[in-house]
Amino acid sequence: MKPLNVLVVEDEELARERLVRLIRERSDLVLVGACRNCDEAEHLLDEHGVDIALLDIQMPGTNGMRFSERLRELGSAAPVVVFVTAHRRYACDAFEQQAADYLLKPFDRQRLERALAAARARVEARDLRMAERRISVSEHQEVAEAKPTTGRVLVRDNGRILIVRNEQIDWIEADGRECILYCGSKVHRVGGPFANLVARLGGQRFVQVSRSSVVNIDSIAQLQEMFKGDLVAVMRGGHEVHVSRRFRSGVMDRLAS
Repeated sequence: MKPLNVLVVEDEELARERLVRLIRERSDLVLVGACRNCDEAEHLLDEHGVDIALLDIQMPGTNGMRFSERLRELGSAAPVVVFVTAHRRYACDAFEQQAADYLLKPFDRQRLERALAAARARVEARDLRMAERRISVSEHQEVAEAKPTTGRVLVRDNGRILIVRNEQIDWIEADGRECILYCGSKVHRVGGPFANLVARLGGQRFVQVSRSSVVNIDSIAQLQEMFKGDLVAVMRGGHEVHVSRRFRSGVMDRLAS
């Protein structure tokens, strides 16, 4: 059985420690982090792939429900969510967020086991769909290669529709349900999921540098090494874009090729 990476986000120390202990007792799960809030969890997601996220709902700062919305924007890379809370009133909202389960505190080991089993089933079903999709793409590779990727983006601006060429874009940043395009001194916003826009642009010119940013390889002037192995990509215009450790090797490989 494939081990799954699990993230715990819980502000109550005792509850967090209990979840950590129960997860570490299982050989089919790997604990990649135990965070006190969603800000800590967001930084960790830049460094690790996460299959299952156990989220408290009421926490200081961003609550678990809002954080779950952000996770869904990751598309196929989003972890399966199990909410862990002492409050019944969020149950309907939780399942609108497509949570695998809703654990009410206090819960016993058996109840947690059922929630984790439901989450694993979701992960395995997702992986199966992705594998089938890869096979389908492989079988139709010649057809897919014959279709050129989009070399431009249409942007609405004060009643006009502007055509922004790929080579004009320095980098792209996800911002909720929109994407921000940085093009020299100009900034444009376009609607739609970040992953969809990146897929339309193609991978020849752009490289992903963090969970929510891609940059134009030709727009990078230099890389600066930061604390703990992080990088900053300095763009031709002087702007700086963070390169997380998770994507560092990919960026270096692309620049060296």
